[in-house]
Amino acid sequence: MDLNRKVELSIRMIREFAEKWSGVYIAFSGGKDSTALLLLADEALPTRLIRGVVFVEVTGNTDRCNIDYVYKVVDRLGLGGKLLHLKRKDLDFFDALMMWGVPHRKNRWCYQEFKQVVMNRINPPVYLVGVKHSDSRSREKWGWDKPKRLYGQFLFSPIWFWSSTDVRDYLRSRNADLSPCYEKFGHSGNCMYCPFHKVAAIRKTVADPYWGPLIISALAKLRNEWGKREFRRWYRFYTSRPLTSYMNK
Repeated sequence: MDLNRKVELSIRMIREFAEKWSGVYIAFSGGKDSTALLLLADEALPTRLIRGVVFVEVTGNTDRCNIDYVYKVVDRLGLGGKLLHLKRKDLDFFDALMMWGVPHRKNRWCYQEFKQVVMNRINPPVYLVGVKHSDSRSREKWGWDKPKRLYGQFLFSPIWFWSSTDVRDYLRSRNADLSPCYEKFGHSGNCMYCPFHKVAAIRKTVADPYWGPLIISALAKLRNEWGKREFRRWYRFYTSRPLTSYMNK
């Protein structure tokens, strides 16, 4: 299926889902996939069926670059009045990291505590999300091609069957600029520390004069074996301070 056909199919799916619920919220993180999703929803839906554009800032772990990009895109689409900027005010990500350790696939507390908690405050919690089957094996197994209930929310990804190349080509066709965070950090900047970042993103993230020391110092305080491995994985790309400066802290 070529991209034009995929776009047509996704738009039809968005309309059907939004009409069924008399309107939907759009989850927008500022990443590539969610940007494509937001542009598709803007093409597909009248304003009355867009209940809101929901951006969740991960308290203490989101860069200003990400926040600024989200506001820029939403304003460009004329949806500034529908932007809902949510965040926890009672808990910082790095404090949570000290309590619960490194998030992993069987315990993604980062999503549950910093995104799910605030997204569930929205009523009704009906969301379009930008999830692709190619993102991971678990996402492919879950079958995001159909609406589903998860974490108390009703979720549907109309780009589930898209590839990363489809997302890139679609954004180009709409003259949509990627977030400058990708050039700066190698990722969207919504989650500066993430155990699922690839090597290229880790290199750029730890090179940042603010985030590098913050992340390395936090990981150095973790005492279980999983945390120690994660510290070593990130520290190997961080050279501004010797390893001994983090020992016995």
